[in-house]
Amino acid sequence: MRKLFGCLVLISGVGGLGYIGATQNAVHMQSAIATYAQAMADGSRHSVQTQVTGRDVSVTGLVTDQTELAVLQAMFNSLDGVRVVDVSRVEILPVADPYFMEAIRQIDGSITILGVIPSDADRDVLVEKSDGLLDDLAADLTLAAGVPDADWVTVAALGLTALGVLEYGQMTLSDRTLMLQGLVRNPVALDATLAGLERLPVAYRLINQIDVVDDGTPLRLALTLRDETVVGEGKFPSDITANAIADIFGTSEGVTTIQSVIPAFDPQWPMVARTAMDGLSQLIDGVVEITGRDVSLTGTGTPEGIAQAGTFLATVPDTYTVTVDLDLWDDGAPLEFTMQWDGSVASASGKYPAGFTLRDPAGVAVANAGTNSFRPAETVRFSTNAAVGTSALGLMSTGTLRVTETVITLTGTAASPQAWLAMGDVLANAAPDTEITREITYLDDGSPAAWTLTYDAAEGAIIVGRLPAGLVIGDIDLALGLDAISGIPATALDDTDFGSILETLQIVADYMPEIETLTYAHAEDQSALDLVLSPGVDLDLVANALAERLSTDVAFSLSPLEVLPETGTIRTNVATGLDETFTGSFWLPNVALNFDVDVVACAAQTSNILERGQIEFLSSSVRLDATSIRTINALAAVILPCVAADLTLDIGGHTDSSGDEPTNKALSQDRANAVRAALIARGVPDVAMTAFGFGQTQPIADNETPEGRAANRRTDITWFAQGALRDP
Repeated sequence: MRKLFGCLVLISGVGGLGYIGATQNAVHMQSAIATYAQAMADGSRHSVQTQVTGRDVSVTGLVTDQTELAVLQAMFNSLDGVRVVDVSRVEILPVADPYFMEAIRQIDGSITILGVIPSDADRDVLVEKSDGLLDDLAADLTLAAGVPDADWVTVAALGLTALGVLEYGQMTLSDRTLMLQGLVRNPVALDATLAGLERLPVAYRLINQIDVVDDGTPLRLALTLRDETVVGEGKFPSDITANAIADIFGTSEGVTTIQSVIPAFDPQWPMVARTAMDGLSQLIDGVVEITGRDVSLTGTGTPEGIAQAGTFLATVPDTYTVTVDLDLWDDGAPLEFTMQWDGSVASASGKYPAGFTLRDPAGVAVANAGTNSFRPAETVRFSTNAAVGTSALGLMSTGTLRVTETVITLTGTAASPQAWLAMGDVLANAAPDTEITREITYLDDGSPAAWTLTYDAAEGAIIVGRLPAGLVIGDIDLALGLDAISGIPATALDDTDFGSILETLQIVADYMPEIETLTYAHAEDQSALDLVLSPGVDLDLVANALAERLSTDVAFSLSPLEVLPETGTIRTNVATGLDETFTGSFWLPNVALNFDVDVVACAAQTSNILERGQIEFLSSSVRLDATSIRTINALAAVILPCVAADLTLDIGGHTDSSGDEPTNKALSQDRANAVRAALIARGVPDVAMTAFGFGQTQPIADNETPEGRAANRRTDITWFAQGALRDP
């Protein structure tokens, strides 16, 4: 235990007592006792105060324990002249068990502390040894007895000093166990924290629960972009995350990153990292590296991409060292192209040098023709061979051209052997030492024209064979009234005889909407025409008409469609352009119900059909004309949805004024019945239709002219709502 009083106090006390004894003066005695009693109190370990009244001493304050109180009382009693010493108001410190101190450092640097301290003097020592970390906080410590040893305050100061290094954490000293918890910035800070604790006395134990928030390695970024995929690794500060990679490249799956929880050493580092990644994203292949303040971007790209990457890197602050090494991208494949030529249109694919424009044999630039290198050709060999090869291809009827810097290959067809000679003159201008290969088939061997046209109502028409000179597919298109006929027929250059070809096809064109399939073959002076007609067409009428109209050098045959499509089959009729559905046993045009199904709308629809084409009959007969099937089918397509809406209709037959009225009346009735029967065959309910013959009683034109009489020979349709009264 510490001595309660210093030697000087004891010596002074003894001398004073001698003086007191000598003087025997009461006033002086009280004053002397007070002086020496206070001197003894000032030398105590804790705050002790005395009050002297005469020869009585009253003591107040703190002592560590009962032993210290007894010693204090004995010391005062030893003063000569003291009569009574009252220590009843002296407080004994409570005993702390365990003897502890706890300090917490928040992330903002503020500190709170609680616990005990042996004495006020130790409190001052603690403040001094903790480098002012506590400031006024030491006042929060409570005086208590029970300190393990004299090193305890020193250990507490070491713990507080270590706490000051932490980002945030807690120091706890309980008896002789010191525990540190919290986070330090990096391994260097951890070493600095633990270094001071190496001086702990042997009797003390350290529990280290300090975590490192950063591995201490420098910020860095190393990314490789290849095949539109980015891979690499990096270490990012808290003010930028791996999400920045995904934002720029679309994904960060191939990148391994270390995420620090502390901000960058330089506030501009995150911006520099993003800028460098933006630059990399403009390239096709490349590598970006950032270490500290060194930035490097290398790679290849398009001219525009390289320029944009350079623009990005130019914004990096001057405090960074930037290295940029960029070149034009190239896949390493040789320059080459392949061109397809059908005699009028070319298509191509391949790889071309920068600045090269590919043109077809007619001199027209070819669109979407492969890929362009971003590098120019090192020599003129490629452009020379491209020009020579394309010119040679133009002398062919059809063909394929392949060109490289050292090879020209031509395959296909040509009109005659004369084309070979002309191609040879052109190919003589190829680049030196170019390997030239030609595989040519001649279209004209001197034989006459021989060709075949096949047509299908759903698929269209195609021509194969050799057409006579001067006859082209466009002429046949026009004659048949079709939009386009496919095929690449050759030309018999020595045969210029068309014969009756176009006249025959123009006659056939009148029946194209009724034709399912057609085959027309022409060889030498003969033609053969085979027709398969749609269901419902009167084959005899068509046969008779063709027999009267076709040239005698055309042999023809007609047959019905034997295998009918399944009901509900849909097609687009190439001849009419109409969408059709096979309903029952007939091809009916599809009706887009873009009108309200009522009397007015249905009347308008059927009237429109009859205006486009009237229903025709053979002269003085109820037999429908062969081409009237078009109008009948169109009417059925409209009538079916109208009667499904509970509407009914009257079919009216009309004649001109030729002949007697009773005969005309009967003929018109029979023709109206014939139309009704044709519609019933196409699925229209018979109960929805009534046929009336009006004869010549309701003319709509002058019967004195041929045109007027033709207009009066007609069929019309009148619509009624269900239950409506009729007045035929």
